[in-house]
Amino acid sequence: MKFKLKAIFLQLTMIFLLGACDTFRDNTSDDSYSEVSKQLDGTWQLKTVLRNGNDISNTMNFSQFHMVLNKDSSYTLENYLPFVVSEGGGTWSVDDPYYPFLLTFRNEKGENAQVEISYPIVEGKRNIILTLSPGCYSNSYEYSFEKVDND
Repeated sequence: MKFKLKAIFLQLTMIFLLGACDTFRDNTSDDSYSEVSKQLDGTWQLKTVLRNGNDISNTMNFSQFHMVLNKDSSYTLENYLPFVVSEGGGTWSVDDPYYPFLLTFRNEKGENAQVEISYPIVEGKRNIILTLSPGCYSNSYEYSFEKVDND
């Protein structure tokens, strides 16, 4: 008799515990989350340069080179260095505003240049890394930019 009471009590406890789990369900649907488009506009300062995988950041002062991407899709380059587009300005666009993989520059002459882009956070700051080959295509460069705070 004691065994039957224990078994019934155990079964009722299990039913109660399994029924209680239902109240802890997450009522939000997966549709309530959406990816935010990447905010590439702003002033970007060149921090590091890799040529064919080798860090050449200390060979010259790259810190004065700035890429300014404006909200109206125009761009300017300040203190020009070898880049995929000539000195001056033009317009910019990305292949996908949520997951950009290619950044396209269109200079004032109407010439297009595309570079691969990644968008990591490094030491708590948003960075842009552009992979390009200006001039000689046997050399690959990786320009790492950090967003300049305009506060």
